[in-house]
Amino acid sequence: MKRTSDLPEWFEKLALNTPMLGFLLDENRSPVARMRLFSEGVNENHRILAGDEVVGDKGCMACGNCVDACPVVKDKHRFVFIQNQRSSMALENMVAEECRRCYNCIKSCPQVSKPIKEYAAGFRRAEKTIHFLTAAIILSLAFTGITLSHYQELLPAPEVTLLRYVHRIMGGLLIFMPVLYVFLDRRHLMRFLSRVFAWSRTDMEWLKSFFRHLINSRANPEPFMGEFNPAQKAWYLYIILIMMPLLSLTGVLLFFGKDSLGTALFDRTMLTHMGVALATDLLVFVHVYIKYLRKWGIFCFEMIKAVARHGHVYYPLLHYDSRSGLGHMRSPAKTE
Repeated sequence: MKRTSDLPEWFEKLALNTPMLGFLLDENRSPVARMRLFSEGVNENHRILAGDEVVGDKGCMACGNCVDACPVVKDKHRFVFIQNQRSSMALENMVAEECRRCYNCIKSCPQVSKPIKEYAAGFRRAEKTIHFLTAAIILSLAFTGITLSHYQELLPAPEVTLLRYVHRIMGGLLIFMPVLYVFLDRRHLMRFLSRVFAWSRTDMEWLKSFFRHLINSRANPEPFMGEFNPAQKAWYLYIILIMMPLLSLTGVLLFFGKDSLGTALFDRTMLTHMGVALATDLLVFVHVYIKYLRKWGIFCFEMIKAVARHGHVYYPLLHYDSRSGLGHMRSPAKTE
């Protein structure tokens, strides 16, 4: 059939498959195998010797790139070296519904066409931008708020004035962030809200398992830490229902000053504002600790213990854990 469009053929295929690609990329499952089926398969640059028969083949080559690139596999199994467990099908089994939608598997797969890789790379760009800006604003508010509350008397008047203006500007931007989210990425905003406000009996069981893990981590394994686990849902609900409304309302009231509000109302408003801000600062620290600091702390502790016991730092990465199954590497801390 003769093509009537002047657009590249790959662009037309990508445009036709965009709704399905978006649906698959928004699932909490490893998408690399299905993205490979939308691709052109092995191209001529990948063939060796007489490779004409494999050009266009979309089957998994079991190269293991997607397994090595997946952060979920890295957290759960460290490194998988058995060849029949280094395929996209094995990746789907290991990740299950804990996919974090980073799309590293798509980016690393040699079978996925470049246009689909570029589409996946930009699929969550607006969502990530909103998350980064919101985090930066919250941290700026925390820094300026703590400085003005505890060290205002120690600073020169110009710096105090500057910090006040920065604090107010950041507060205004925080109020504006939901509007920007709607404007940039309404689809993922609705997906986010639908997941956050959806609670079931499974979530309650997860919370029970999580508290049992906190009490005795050796006897009770950590529950799955997927994209929308109940702890993250609770954190997001706090931001949506408590932090942003109360900080915004009290911040606007404090803007008018004590003379307009009266001493009693001003003091109550300031106490509420500082209380919510303190709770937010503590929860931000917990969020950062669980997300980043705990993993690095455990890793550094394992390195130090490995050096003390075995004289080299690579031992934790090369220790076999039978509970993880054949072909998985874990640390000695997990085997004792």
